[in-house]
Amino acid sequence: PDSEEAKARDAADAAAGNFGQSPEEKAAGKKRRDADSCPFCKFMLAGPCGTLYEDWDDCVNPAKAAGRDFVTICQPFSLALFACISQHPEYYDELKKAENQPKKEEEGGAEGEGK
Repeated sequence: PDSEEAKARDAADAAAGNFGQSPEEKAAGKKRRDADSCPFCKFMLAGPCGTLYEDWDDCVNPAKAAGRDFVTICQPFSLALFACISQHPEYYDELKKAENQPKKEEEGGAEGEGK
């Protein structure tokens, strides 16, 4: 019963599309992001979809902290963010380049430095 109730609550939150979006929750999210040193987060916030990333982040973090199904609850934010990212390859294709970069550095980038 608890599981079914939780699923129903999560589905309702997802349909409402407002989990984590109260002014207080948005302020707490901004404060947390300002203190965060995550390079990926800074990259996402600086891009053309930064506001959508904030909305997504403001949904995912409180949902995770509450032990809720953030995938279901935050689906509207995830879809909006993905659509925006798809519309801005000039900025977000950097993610694909960065994904491949560590392997290249490990294979020989560090050895040639300083020579």
